[in-house]
Amino acid sequence: MTPALSKVLFVLPALAVSAFAEPSSKCSAGCISIPNAIVDSVSHHTLGEAIPLPNTVPSCGGPSLKVNITSSLCRIVVNVTTSASSSTRVEAWLPDNWNSRLLATGTGGIGGCIDYRFVQNGAQLGFASFGTNTGHDGEQGFDFFLNQPEVINDFGHRGIHVEAQVAKQIVEQYYGKKASKSYYQGCSTGGRQGLQNAQLYPDDFDGILAGAPGIDWLHIVASKGILARRIGWPDLKSDTYVRPEQWQAIVAKQIEMFDPLDGVKDGVIDNPAAHAFDPAIMACGTNVLNSSLCLKPQQIASVRAAYEPLADSEGRIVYPGFNLGSDTSVFSANQVNGTADLAYKVLQDFWRGAVYNDSSWTPHNFTVKDMDFAIKLNPGGVNAAEGKLDKFYAKGGKIISYHGQADQTITPKLISEYYAKVQSNLNATLEDMHSFYRHFFIPGMYHCSGGPGAFDVGQAYPMDKDRMNAKANVLLALTKWVEDGEVPTTLVGAKYDAAGKATAYRKYCPYPYESKWDGSGNTTKADSWNCVMPGA
Repeated sequence: MTPALSKVLFVLPALAVSAFAEPSSKCSAGCISIPNAIVDSVSHHTLGEAIPLPNTVPSCGGPSLKVNITSSLCRIVVNVTTSASSSTRVEAWLPDNWNSRLLATGTGGIGGCIDYRFVQNGAQLGFASFGTNTGHDGEQGFDFFLNQPEVINDFGHRGIHVEAQVAKQIVEQYYGKKASKSYYQGCSTGGRQGLQNAQLYPDDFDGILAGAPGIDWLHIVASKGILARRIGWPDLKSDTYVRPEQWQAIVAKQIEMFDPLDGVKDGVIDNPAAHAFDPAIMACGTNVLNSSLCLKPQQIASVRAAYEPLADSEGRIVYPGFNLGSDTSVFSANQVNGTADLAYKVLQDFWRGAVYNDSSWTPHNFTVKDMDFAIKLNPGGVNAAEGKLDKFYAKGGKIISYHGQADQTITPKLISEYYAKVQSNLNATLEDMHSFYRHFFIPGMYHCSGGPGAFDVGQAYPMDKDRMNAKANVLLALTKWVEDGEVPTTLVGAKYDAAGKATAYRKYCPYPYESKWDGSGNTTKADSWNCVMPGA
C-alpha cells in the first residue's frame, strides 16, 4: 500500500528571466532565486578542473572527494525545503555550451549521495545536469530516518520530483529560456526512482533512462537477509554456511559449463535463465575441486536454496531467484572485522531507521515476517512495484532500461516481471510496449556496470569519446528517440582491457529479443550479432 503522497511546499511561479549573458559573469550569487530554497554556493569552473568537496560525508567518498569537471560550467548548490521538517539538496552543473536539454539524476542504495558519474556524463554531453541527495546525507546510517517520516518521504518518492521541478526553474532563470526537453538517468535505486517518477509524476520528464531498476525495492533489500539466512548466516561455523571463496568457485563452474553453449567462449552466460545447475557436481569426493572448496551435503542444500525465489508468509512468490553466473558470494561476505555482521548494510539501516524506527534492531534473526511487515508499511512509498505507467505512456514519454544478466545485487529476472506487469496494466501488445518502453539485457554485465561482457553502453562517466553516438551511448539513444523519433532498435556495448582499449563490441536487443552470434562472423565485432526471439 502506497501512503498518501506528501505535498511539496515550494511553489512554481511564473519566472521573469533575462537574456543569457557571458557564462562566467552570469555565474554569480544572485543569478537564481528559488522559492523555499537557499542558495548554498555558486562557482564557475573550466573543463579539466578537479574540484574538492571537503564537506562530503565519508559514505559518499568524503572528505577527500574530488570530482572532475567535464565541461566549462557554472556549479550551483541549493537546499530546498520540502516540508516543515525536511529539505533536500540539489546540485546543478550548467555548461557554458548548453545543448538546451536538462538531465536530472538519481541516487543509489538508501540515497544520500549525489551520483557524480551521471552528472559528469550529462555535462560532458552538453546537458544542464543535476544531482540530489534525496533529503539526507550519506548512503550508510539510519539516524537520519529515525522519527523523520518526511525525510523518508523525500527518499521514498519525493526527492526526484523536487529535483525535477527545481532544475527546470534553475535552467530557465540561468539560461533565460526553458529546457527544450527534460531527461532522467539513474541506476539501481536510481533506476527505481526513474520508473517510480514516471508513475507518480509523469509530467516531470520526457525521457527516462533506468539502469538495473530497483523496483520492488523492499523485496530486493529483504532478499539479502533471507538468502544469507538460507546459507547459514549468522553462524559462520554452521555446516550449512557457504564461504565467499566457495561461491566464487561455484560461479566459475557455472560459467565453465554454460558459457560455451552459445557458440562463443567469452566468459559470459548469454541466457542464464535457460539453464539449470545442480551444485551436487561440486560435492566433496568427486575430484572436481580441492578439499577446501568442495561442498558438503548441507552446503549443497544451501546453494540450491540460494537460487530459489522468495515467498511471503502466505506462500506467494514475491521475488525471483538469481541468475546463474551472478557472483552470489555477496550473501556469504558477512565477516566484517571478524564478526558475523551482514555486509549488505542497506537492510539493517533501512529497517532500523524507516521500518521499525528502532536503533537497536539487527537483521540477525531476519525472517519473512520482517519482509512482509515492511511491504505492508511501505515507508515513503519506496517499493514502487505497481508498474502503472499509463499516464506516462499516454503523454508520449519514452523509457529505456538496461540490466546486466550477471547482476549480483538485483536479480535480472525482476525487470522481466515488471515489464510484463506494465504490459498487463496497459493491456498492451509488444508493439505498443516497444513504442514507448524498451528494455535491454546486457549479458556478462554486473550491477550497473563492469563484468566480463561488453558492458559499456555509455551509461556513466568516464565515456569513450569515440562512442558518443546514439548507437553506443544509451542516453543519446534516448534523446534521439524522444526528439527525432529514431527508435533504438539496438545498442552496441564495448568491452575494455586493463589499459582502457576496446577489445570487443556486441549488439544488444530490445526485450524479449536476444542477441545471438551469427555463427560465422568475428565475435568481437558488433555486426556479427543479430536480434532473435528466444528459441530461434
